[in-house]
Amino acid sequence: MREPSSEPPAKWTLYGIPLQKGIALGIGAPLYLPTYGSPIWFDPRLFAQDEDEWRDIDYRMPTEPVEVIGLVRALDDIPPVLAPYVRMVGWIVEQPPEPPLPTVPVLLAPKLPALLPPETTVVLDANAGVAYIEPSVAVLARYQAQALRVATHTRYHLEGAHLPVRTWDSRPIQVGAIAADWDAAPQVAQAGAELVWLNSDTLPEDIRATAHALGGKPLWLHLTEPTAHDDAFWQSLLRASAELHLTLFVAQADALQEATDSLAVAREALRTEHVPIGAVEVGLLAREALPDVLEPLPYAVVWQVEALTQATAERLWEAQATARALGVRRTVIVPNADTETLAIALGLEPHTLIVPAEALPDAKTRLARLSVAECREWLLLRLRDWTNPALCRQPEAWLNARAP
Repeated sequence: MREPSSEPPAKWTLYGIPLQKGIALGIGAPLYLPTYGSPIWFDPRLFAQDEDEWRDIDYRMPTEPVEVIGLVRALDDIPPVLAPYVRMVGWIVEQPPEPPLPTVPVLLAPKLPALLPPETTVVLDANAGVAYIEPSVAVLARYQAQALRVATHTRYHLEGAHLPVRTWDSRPIQVGAIAADWDAAPQVAQAGAELVWLNSDTLPEDIRATAHALGGKPLWLHLTEPTAHDDAFWQSLLRASAELHLTLFVAQADALQEATDSLAVAREALRTEHVPIGAVEVGLLAREALPDVLEPLPYAVVWQVEALTQATAERLWEAQATARALGVRRTVIVPNADTETLAIALGLEPHTLIVPAEALPDAKTRLARLSVAECREWLLLRLRDWTNPALCRQPEAWLNARAP
């Protein structure tokens, strides 16, 4: 437990409802000040009298974009921003905006301060539902450290083994792998998996070291007994999610609401401690059948398959259609990376495919030579005539024809 501090976390602290989760650090721009209706930032080169003055102004302009967090009463009333050196990284609003929402973090605050100094430092934590205007040194340091860790995570995606997989018909598919325990999770990520699947009800002792080794790659944690944990465990998960890109999975549909409520209670308890927390989503590890109504909607639905028989493939086909109608992400965990297994799974058109760790290199190589459209049509034919020898051999024929 952190020791209480007499220092206020910021000159102004705003609590609100996160509309778009995430964390942003930037210069605060109170766009509701008397400049309403006029551009807040102009490109100064627009006022150049001749080419020499234009070049002189261009020489003195910022070389890096200024990251700005806008404070507005309503997004519909935003005055235009005409400066090329300004990048909006977050919004704090008083009125709920109409969709579509911006892709940056957005916080709905009940009341903005009447008057704020321009260009003050703002930390927007839309995961916790709080914004700090002129934050204390301690709060700013915590969020700067988190932002730095997130920035270094991009290095993995610049290496060949970590590049995202695209199928033969150029469809992206996220390829993950299963880790046996927390110690194995970093090795799975560093072997090239785009995400790590882990069954565990505990957290590692050194979250920061594990997060660094994962390199920012998502970790999907299946809680086998979500109802067996107390408030302290859920708070620990939220604290860990500031370091890890964490998604939780439960095995029963009725546990979705329980997990969501437990996280909400933990978030409310933690946000007054002024520490970063992550945006934890909750998913469902489903059996083959899927209810027509899920409340709340999970972040993703995962099917774990032990053997791809005809009966299993038929039930998965129906379940995938239900998930598609609900509009949730679809994932299949397969027992191996055999060509036939991958072709059946790919024919279901999942967003994510998870394989055993040792099968990861073969899976990524073979998926790049298989087409989603071809596998879907092939699976439809296969479901009608499962034992047809020619159909059984077709995926292997595609691989052989497309070998380098």
